[in-house]
Amino acid sequence: LKVLNFALQGDEGINCCAKFIDVYGLRSLFPCFMKTPGKKAKRGGFSEMEWVEHVTSIISHLLRNTSGSQLQRLMNKFVEEDHLKVDRLIELHLFYLGRAKSVDEEIREEKEMLEEEVDEEKENEFYMKRLDAGLFTLQRLNYILLS
Repeated sequence: LKVLNFALQGDEGINCCAKFIDVYGLRSLFPCFMKTPGKKAKRGGFSEMEWVEHVTSIISHLLRNTSGSQLQRLMNKFVEEDHLKVDRLIELHLFYLGRAKSVDEEIREEKEMLEEEVDEEKENEFYMKRLDAGLFTLQRLNYILLS
Protein backbone atom coordinates (compact mmCIF):
# COMPACT_ATOMS: atom_id res chain seq x y z
CA LEU A 1 0.00 0.00 0.00
CA LYS A 2 2.76 2.40 0.91
CA VAL A 3 4.59 1.90 -2.38
CA LEU A 4 1.38 2.18 -4.40
CA ASN A 5 0.47 5.35 -2.52
CA PHE A 6 3.86 6.83 -3.39
CA ALA A 7 3.72 5.72 -7.04
CA LEU A 8 0.32 7.33 -7.69
CA GLN A 9 0.94 10.74 -6.13
CA GLY A 10 1.61 14.00 -7.93
CA ASP A 11 1.91 14.73 -11.62
CA GLU A 12 4.38 11.88 -11.99
CA GLY A 13 1.66 9.44 -10.99
CA ILE A 14 -0.77 10.25 -13.82
CA ASN A 15 0.40 7.36 -16.00
CA CYS A 16 0.53 5.00 -13.03
CA CYS A 17 -3.04 5.91 -12.06
CA ALA A 18 -4.26 5.19 -15.59
CA LYS A 19 -2.41 1.88 -15.66
CA PHE A 20 -3.70 0.94 -12.20
CA ILE A 21 -7.31 1.38 -13.30
CA ASP A 22 -6.69 -0.32 -16.67
CA VAL A 23 -5.30 -3.47 -15.01
CA TYR A 24 -8.35 -3.70 -12.73
CA GLY A 25 -6.55 -2.46 -9.63
CA LEU A 26 -9.83 -1.11 -8.26
CA ARG A 27 -10.91 -4.71 -7.65
CA SER A 28 -8.12 -5.04 -5.11
CA LEU A 29 -8.27 -1.53 -3.68
CA PHE A 30 -11.90 -1.26 -2.68
CA PRO A 31 -12.03 -4.41 -0.52
CA CYS A 32 -9.11 -2.83 1.39
CA PHE A 33 -11.16 0.34 1.71
CA MET A 34 -14.28 -1.42 2.90
CA LYS A 35 -12.64 -3.49 5.60
CA THR A 36 -9.50 -2.64 7.51
CA PRO A 37 -7.47 -5.45 9.02
CA GLY A 38 -8.30 -6.33 12.60
CA LYS A 39 -6.20 -5.18 15.51
CA LYS A 40 -4.67 -8.65 15.85
CA ALA A 41 -3.84 -9.11 12.16
CA LYS A 42 -1.67 -6.15 11.23
CA ARG A 43 -1.07 -6.57 7.50
CA GLY A 44 2.29 -5.28 6.45
CA GLY A 45 2.90 -3.88 9.92
CA PHE A 46 0.32 -1.09 9.47
CA SER A 47 -1.97 0.05 12.22
CA GLU A 48 -5.65 0.42 11.33
CA MET A 49 -5.27 4.21 11.07
CA GLU A 50 -2.23 3.92 8.79
CA TRP A 51 -4.13 1.43 6.62
CA VAL A 52 -7.05 3.84 6.19
CA GLU A 53 -4.65 6.73 5.56
CA HIS A 54 -2.90 4.89 2.72
CA VAL A 55 -6.10 3.62 1.10
CA THR A 56 -7.79 7.05 1.21
CA SER A 57 -4.63 8.67 -0.16
CA ILE A 58 -4.58 6.22 -3.05
CA ILE A 59 -8.24 6.93 -3.86
CA SER A 60 -7.66 10.68 -3.72
CA HIS A 61 -4.62 10.35 -6.05
CA LEU A 62 -6.75 8.35 -8.48
CA LEU A 63 -9.48 11.00 -8.38
CA ARG A 64 -6.97 13.76 -9.01
CA ASN A 65 -4.93 12.05 -11.72
CA THR A 66 -7.58 10.39 -13.90
CA SER A 67 -10.14 11.63 -16.37
CA GLY A 68 -12.60 10.33 -18.92
CA SER A 69 -13.58 6.67 -18.80
CA GLN A 70 -11.04 5.86 -16.07
CA LEU A 71 -12.52 8.48 -13.77
CA GLN A 72 -15.99 7.20 -14.59
CA ARG A 73 -14.95 3.66 -13.64
CA LEU A 74 -13.64 4.97 -10.32
CA MET A 75 -16.82 6.94 -9.64
CA ASN A 76 -18.97 3.93 -10.53
CA LYS A 77 -17.31 2.03 -7.69
CA PHE A 78 -18.93 4.42 -5.22
CA VAL A 79 -22.37 3.99 -6.77
CA GLU A 80 -22.48 0.20 -6.91
CA GLU A 81 -24.08 -1.95 -4.21
CA ASP A 82 -26.54 0.78 -3.24
CA HIS A 83 -23.81 3.36 -2.45
CA LEU A 84 -22.17 1.12 0.16
CA LYS A 85 -18.78 2.78 -0.35
CA VAL A 86 -20.26 6.23 0.20
CA ASP A 87 -21.67 4.93 3.49
CA ARG A 88 -18.16 3.78 4.41
CA LEU A 89 -16.80 7.24 3.53
CA ILE A 90 -19.34 8.87 5.83
CA GLU A 91 -18.59 6.38 8.60
CA LEU A 92 -14.86 7.11 8.38
CA HIS A 93 -15.49 10.85 8.12
CA LEU A 94 -17.54 10.86 11.33
CA PHE A 95 -14.91 8.77 13.14
CA TYR A 96 -12.02 11.05 12.17
CA LEU A 97 -14.07 14.20 12.74
CA GLY A 98 -14.75 13.03 16.30
CA ARG A 99 -11.05 12.41 16.85
CA ALA A 100 -10.17 15.84 15.46
CA LYS A 101 -12.73 17.56 17.69
CA SER A 102 -11.45 15.82 20.81
CA VAL A 103 -7.84 16.78 20.03
CA ASP A 104 -8.92 20.36 19.32
CA GLU A 105 -10.60 20.42 22.73
CA GLU A 106 -7.40 19.12 24.38
CA ILE A 107 -5.37 21.78 22.58
CA ARG A 108 -7.81 24.51 23.61
CA GLU A 109 -7.54 23.41 27.26
CA GLU A 110 -3.75 23.30 27.01
CA LYS A 111 -3.69 26.82 25.53
CA GLU A 112 -5.83 28.08 28.42
CA MET A 113 -3.39 26.56 30.94
CA LEU A 114 -0.43 28.28 29.31
CA GLU A 115 0.08 31.72 30.76
CA GLU A 116 2.38 33.01 28.05
CA GLU A 117 1.59 33.64 24.40
CA VAL A 118 1.69 30.55 22.18
CA ASP A 119 4.73 30.78 19.90
CA GLU A 120 5.20 29.31 16.43
CA GLU A 121 7.00 26.22 17.78
CA LYS A 122 4.09 25.42 20.10
CA GLU A 123 1.61 25.96 17.24
CA ASN A 124 3.60 23.49 15.14
CA GLU A 125 3.44 21.03 18.02
CA PHE A 126 -0.34 21.45 18.18
CA TYR A 127 -0.59 20.93 14.41
CA MET A 128 1.45 17.73 14.64
CA LYS A 129 -0.85 16.54 17.40
CA ARG A 130 -3.84 17.13 15.09
CA LEU A 131 -2.14 15.23 12.28
CA ASP A 132 -1.40 12.30 14.61
CA ALA A 133 -5.08 12.21 15.54
CA GLY A 134 -6.05 11.78 11.87
CA LEU A 135 -6.40 15.29 10.44
CA PHE A 136 -4.63 14.28 7.22
CA THR A 137 -6.99 11.33 6.70
CA LEU A 138 -9.98 13.55 7.46
CA GLN A 139 -8.80 16.00 4.79
CA ARG A 140 -8.43 13.14 2.27
CA LEU A 141 -11.90 11.83 3.12
CA ASN A 142 -13.37 15.29 2.59
CA TYR A 143 -11.63 15.55 -0.78
CA ILE A 144 -13.06 12.18 -1.84
CA LEU A 145 -16.53 13.14 -0.68
CA LEU A 146 -16.40 16.43 -2.57
CA SER A 147 -15.20 14.73 -5.74
